[in-house]
Amino acid sequence: MNTFQEAPALQERPDPKLSIDLRIPSSEDGTPVHNLIRKSAFLDDNSLYCYLLLCTHFAETSVVATMGEQIVGVVTAYIPPQQPDTLFVWQVAVDTPAQNRGVASRMLNHILERKSCSTVRFVETTVTKDNAASRAMFASLARRHDTDTSESIMFDRHTHFLNLHDTEYKLRIGPLSSDRTQGES
Repeated sequence: MNTFQEAPALQERPDPKLSIDLRIPSSEDGTPVHNLIRKSAFLDDNSLYCYLLLCTHFAETSVVATMGEQIVGVVTAYIPPQQPDTLFVWQVAVDTPAQNRGVASRMLNHILERKSCSTVRFVETTVTKDNAASRAMFASLARRHDTDTSESIMFDRHTHFLNLHDTEYKLRIGPLSSDRTQGES
């Protein structure tokens, strides 16, 4: 069964003049989030079931961006049980009609401002060396919070990925300021 829905309504691009709204994801968002991730050049596609779980079990630490009824952005994240002061950002995707509008930064801020993240002092993520867009977005987050970023290997190409995937470097940003209303820049 092909879960990549290409119904005519989904092929239409939203009007770029529409505002972009942010909200907590729901189970109904699993398929559109999966489809958005599948369109990304840098993100690994996971099962539809995985995105259904992310949109339900991790909804309080994730966000979707919409233009009209269409999902044009997503951040999937969670708080690791052994690190209650850390938000781990798993995937960030912004569709073409919403790009270059600061949506990724807005989505990160939206999550960090939630009560569910009130104890978060650090943000972690993994990126490959060549993912300049993600690196720039997380560098911007560090600048907005006037804090540092450390980098280390989390999953090595040879040790963990059997040469099938580039090394994933962990970026650790923090400590974050307690004032989470840092703006969208």
